[in-house]
Amino acid sequence: MANVKKNKILFLPAWYPNRTNLSVGSFIRSHAEAINCSVAVDVLHVCGDEKLAQLYHFEKSNVNGIDTYILYFKKPVSKHPIVQFFKACLYVFGQFYGYYQYRKINRRPIFFHVHVLTRAAILPFSLKLFGVNIAYFITEHWSRYLPQDNSYRGFFRKMITKLVVRQSKGITSVSENLKFYMKHHGLNHRNFKVISNVSQDLFFKEKIGQYSTKNHFVHVSNFAANCKNVTGILEAFKLLHNEGLSFSLTMVGDGDEFELAKERAIALGLNEVLFTGFLYGEIVVDRIVEAEALILFSNYETQSVVVTESLSLGVPVVATKVGGVPEMVDESNGILVAPNDVQALAKAIKQIITGEVKFDSELIRSQAAEKFKSDVIAEKFIEFYQDGGIGKF
Repeated sequence: MANVKKNKILFLPAWYPNRTNLSVGSFIRSHAEAINCSVAVDVLHVCGDEKLAQLYHFEKSNVNGIDTYILYFKKPVSKHPIVQFFKACLYVFGQFYGYYQYRKINRRPIFFHVHVLTRAAILPFSLKLFGVNIAYFITEHWSRYLPQDNSYRGFFRKMITKLVVRQSKGITSVSENLKFYMKHHGLNHRNFKVISNVSQDLFFKEKIGQYSTKNHFVHVSNFAANCKNVTGILEAFKLLHNEGLSFSLTMVGDGDEFELAKERAIALGLNEVLFTGFLYGEIVVDRIVEAEALILFSNYETQSVVVTESLSLGVPVVATKVGGVPEMVDESNGILVAPNDVQALAKAIKQIITGEVKFDSELIRSQAAEKFKSDVIAEKFIEFYQDGGIGKF
C-alpha cells in the first residue's frame, strides 16, 4: 500500500517506550510503525519520571520514521493516597498540556487512536464532551479483564470506561480471549475487532546468527511476578536434569523476578542456564533462532508478542494454554500445557529433546507471515478505521 503522508493519526498510548523504560509498550510502537507505512502516525505519550527536575518537560524525537512526542511529569515517590491523587492530576493535566504543545507545531490529527484504557482516553473523551469533533478509536492490550489478573475493579472506573468505549468509533483487542472477557465486563461495541500484535520485519528476515543448537531452549519475558512463572520453568528443567538429559537454556529479559530466578537456578544446581538481562532488536532474534523451542510458562497472557516473534522466525513454542496463546499455537508449531503443571512442561520439552516431536520451521514461518506481518496488520487497521466511519485517507 502506498505511503500517504497528507494527514496524521495521533496515537495516545498509556504505555510506550521512553527514557525511564525502553521496553514498556514496545508492541504499541510496532502497531504505530505498521500503520505508518500506509497512513502517517504521530505519537503523544504522557509518563512520570521521578528524576525530573521540573514539573513538566516536553520533548520530540523521531523513532523509525514516527514523530514521537513525550510529556514527562515529575512523578511523586510516595505511595500515600493524597500524593497518588496528585500524581493522577499531574497526568490528566499533562495530557491536555502535551496536546497543546503538540498542536503548536502540528495540524489537527484526523483522529486519535488510544492504546490501553482508561487514562489514555481522558483527552479525546473530554474533547468530545466539550464539542471538539475529533473521533477516537481504542486498542486494548491489558490483561486486567482476565479472571487470572482480576484488577479491573471499582464502580467509578468501570462506569467511566464504559462511557469511553461507547463514545469511541470502535475498539480492538489483541486476542479473541481478551475480547470475550472485555464483553463479559460490559465493554462492547458494534465495531469490535480482534487485531493481532505485530512481528516486526526483522523477525521475517533470513535467520540472523546461528541456526538452532541441539537441545537448546530460550525464554523471553519481562519476568513479571504472578504472571510469567519463571521459577516454574526452572523447576521443569530441574526434572530433566535429574533424568540425566542434556540441554541448555537462555533466559532473556529483566523485571520483578529476575534476581529471584537467578537465585533459584543456583539453588537448583542448574549450571546450564544463562541469564542475559534485557535485550532488544536483532540481539533478541539471535537468541531465539539459536533455540530449538521458545518456552513460555505464563499463568495468563492477552496474546504474547514473543510467541508471534518466535513463530515468525520458524521456532516452535512450548507454552501454557492461556489467554490468546491457543489461538496461535497448535500441533503444527508447538506444544501446549496447562498452567502451573511443571511435570507437563518437562514432558513437552523432553519430547523435543528426544526427537519424539518434530516441527517444520519453514511451515511455521509461512503461517506466521500470513497472520503477523506488518502489512497484514496495517490492512486490518485501515479496514477497522473505515468501518468506524472514517473515509478513505
